Amino acid sequence: MDFNINALNISNQLFQQQQQQSNNNIPLANSFFNNNNTSATAISQGILAYSNALGQIRTPRQPFSCLTNNNLVEEMNLEKGLEHSNHHIKTENNILKCPSSTTTKEFRTELERLKYWERRSKNNEAAKHSRTKRREREQLLQQKVMELERENLRLRNELEEEKRRKIFYSVIVVLISRNYRGDVDLTIIEKFIPFLVDMEEEGKLTPIVDVADAIFVFIKYNNVYVVAVSDHNVNVALMQTFLYKLVGVFSEYFKDVEEESVKDNFVIIYELLDEMMDFGYPQVTEGRILREYITQEGYKLEKSQIRPPMAVTNAVSWRSEGIKHRKNEVFLDVIESLNLLITVLSANANGVVLQSEIIGSVKMRVFLTGMPELRLGLNDKVQFENTGRGRSKTVELEDIKFHQCVRLSRFDDKLTDSDMKNDRTISFVPPDGEFELMSYRLSTVVKPLIWIETVIERFSHSRIEYMIKAKSQFKRRSTANNVEIIIPAPRDADTPRFKAAIGHCRYVPEETAFIWNIKSFPGGKEYLMRAQFKLPSVVSEEAERKPPVKIRFEIPYFTTSGIQVRYLKIIEKSGYQALPWVPVRFLTTASTLSKNSEVLNETATELVKSIVEEYENKGKMFTLPWVDQHAINSALYPFKELLNLGIQPEFLEDACLHEEKLFRSMIKNGQSIYKMLTIFVENFIMNYEDSIRIWCDLLENETPQSIQSRINLFSGRGLASGIGLRRIFEKCPELLFGSEVQKMDICLEQISNFFESADLKTIVNNTPHICLLDPTELESKYEYIYFHMGFVSEELAKSKCWMDLDLFSIIDRHSLLLKTGKYFYPDPKRPQLKKENPSPELIFDTPENKFASLVADVEHEEWLIFRELCEQQRRLEDKQEPYEK
Repeated sequence: MDFNINALNISNQLFQQQQQQSNNNIPLANSFFNNNNTSATAISQGILAYSNALGQIRTPRQPFSCLTNNNLVEEMNLEKGLEHSNHHIKTENNILKCPSSTTTKEFRTELERLKYWERRSKNNEAAKHSRTKRREREQLLQQKVMELERENLRLRNELEEEKRRKIFYSVIVVLISRNYRGDVDLTIIEKFIPFLVDMEEEGKLTPIVDVADAIFVFIKYNNVYVVAVSDHNVNVALMQTFLYKLVGVFSEYFKDVEEESVKDNFVIIYELLDEMMDFGYPQVTEGRILREYITQEGYKLEKSQIRPPMAVTNAVSWRSEGIKHRKNEVFLDVIESLNLLITVLSANANGVVLQSEIIGSVKMRVFLTGMPELRLGLNDKVQFENTGRGRSKTVELEDIKFHQCVRLSRFDDKLTDSDMKNDRTISFVPPDGEFELMSYRLSTVVKPLIWIETVIERFSHSRIEYMIKAKSQFKRRSTANNVEIIIPAPRDADTPRFKAAIGHCRYVPEETAFIWNIKSFPGGKEYLMRAQFKLPSVVSEEAERKPPVKIRFEIPYFTTSGIQVRYLKIIEKSGYQALPWVPVRFLTTASTLSKNSEVLNETATELVKSIVEEYENKGKMFTLPWVDQHAINSALYPFKELLNLGIQPEFLEDACLHEEKLFRSMIKNGQSIYKMLTIFVENFIMNYEDSIRIWCDLLENETPQSIQSRINLFSGRGLASGIGLRRIFEKCPELLFGSEVQKMDICLEQISNFFESADLKTIVNNTPHICLLDPTELESKYEYIYFHMGFVSEELAKSKCWMDLDLFSIIDRHSLLLKTGKYFYPDPKRPQLKKENPSPELIFDTPENKFASLVADVEHEEWLIFRELCEQQRRLEDKQEPYEK
């Protein structure tokens, strides 16, 4: 009875709490299970009584939640296989009934009821244990599945990698090969390919590989490997150089060296391989020489032409015979670069030189006729000591590298026989055009040309301030240009502030430094710069990095090493004389120059007076308005500007004395002359000295506007730019001076109707004077060549003389070739086929006196008679059009 009363009391108490909690939307389970003073049996009886009051039954161990709208308990049974039902529990004479089921479960005694619930509890415990075991088995199976999946993924990756390697092996194939000596098995390359793939994947690829008792030296160009194989102890540097030369020659013939281009040009490649190497020894590696007898078109030459050029059979493979120039000129530049590295030690202390290195080169531009020999003399220390002039100012050359044209036997003692005299002379037969004659390097410690002093002041947890003082330690007549001083800064510096006496400063966070740029730094000057940075966090000085200060600058007409060109002799068997005006430039990297206005005025005035005095000595008078300050300033303007740009007074004096028109133009129209020179420099990527050398005699009657309009005509059409545009105007100066822009535009428009853009560029670059010809005559010539001779635009673009021949000469040459059977087009039986005919270059570019014998295979007299007969026939026919259109 006590038990039932307690259970009913708990039931009533729970019912009241449920009513109260439902009003507050609070779950009943929270307040019920927080009652720690209630026993498990009492809780079970209370739940049964409470469920009876609600009209629902709830079995023990089943979680529930209270529905606040109807105060119902939602039942959720988590045990598998158990049936869920709603029961009405009625407590009467200790008998419980289940009206919802077909049978009624009755307990006669309390013990029977307790046993029943005990069995239910045991079943629940067994089910719980079973679920735990099942979860453990599932987790174990899941782990095994994951391990199998990982193993499967690993095997799949290995399989894919193996497939990829097999595909890669199959992709790497030998495109072309040449065995010069026959002592290397051709199948040895198959051992090299897997080794190459493995080394490339591991990132340990080297240009020299020793595999299977053979040495493989290779280079990679685009997607092609060029490999040289030998089983002897060979000169590896020579092999590498030859491979690069080989790729360079291939590029000259078919532009890009790729798989497709190699397959398409295998015939030419075999010819080049046979000519460039013989029995494993390199022979001819100059593309310009190879092009003279290995042509990409592959047409057959006449018997008189089937011979190698002289450049191949003699020792001078870098220069061809028969070179001719209108002007014989030689230009020589000595360029030196001084690399100076100074470290910052501490505040209020001078820097210390860490590295001082001089790198120099001698560059030449040679435009000489024939096969000349040049001899260059420098103030070489060894040469002067051998001749007993050791006290003279000399320089000891080290780490010298010469161009292949230099005869080393006359320079190096080690390469000279005992009975041969060695005078340390640089003797050479130069290539035609621009090349680097020699380079050298000196590691001698020299006086810093610009000295840097630094003072660093730190303010704890706030900022850091710099005071940088730069002082030039060279003579006042020289000027350093494009000075760049790089000062390291803290990593966490921000909010930079600069104040410089000259130049400008900028902060470069990615380099953790700030740069002080000075465009012009005259000699004997000193400038100051202050910088300030804020520091969000401060690091101790001991732990802070202290990299050195770096300085970069350029000084024109100044050599740090003291090298001098003593003489330059030109020897040629024909005995011609080169122009006496062969200036030599000395500079530490090409740059600009800036001086103060007082020095410029004084220097320009002295320069002009010196030029006038020289002309007076020659009997020519120049009267200048020295009294009129405005007029004299206008006359001196171009000289001051050119001096400010770094041009030496000696060069300007020589140029004005050499070309009187230049001096007269600079005095009369100085501003226009300077603007035109500036246009040349900006558009042609050249310096002011070269622009004066090339066009000094053509500037008198031109204006900057007309020059710029002619340049825009060619650059606007995309025909050329930069150096290419300069070469066009050098070949035909009339395009730049004196020509009418409108007529040239009409001519270019007419030519563009016949040729593709690439062919048009080729024609304008090879024969720029075509822009000055009559477009109507050009149209007639092109139509005859295209329709009657069958040459397409791409073939005709390679000819350089077709536009210079008159129409009747073209017709007569074609007619003679048809009569002699040397030309077939079209085929009367099969007009769709085109037979092999002489190329346009051979037909049109052959001179008149050699056309008959070289092309038509007849005598020259027969050719003259044939032309006269054709002319008489034209007079008799008196046609309005020379050919049927």
